[in-house]
Amino acid sequence: MISNIPHSIFGIQAALCQAMGHEIRQEIVHLLRDGPIRVTDIASKLSYPQTTISRHLAPLRNAGIVLTRRDGTDVLYSIANPKMLEVCDLMREVLLEQFGERSKIMGTR
Repeated sequence: MISNIPHSIFGIQAALCQAMGHEIRQEIVHLLRDGPIRVTDIASKLSYPQTTISRHLAPLRNAGIVLTRRDGTDVLYSIANPKMLEVCDLMREVLLEQFGERSKIMGTR
């Protein structure tokens, strides 16, 4: 153990990072901050095919990052734990500090 942190937590943390390890998944998580949304709406707002969005939602769901609930025939996706949004925000802050102007030049998708 490192400072009373069980060794196994690092493996779990790595799996969580791996589930978030694609820019489309990052975009999906960012979009979900606005509340529950259908996969068709995610695809429309992010301008990706629905099949692409569904393929990227699966690892997020399997890792427990997003939740699903039925609303009639629709399936709504939402963030399982709002702290995940804070983690993503903090990571972007670190990137902005680390890369400064370069990250501004890179812009958004």
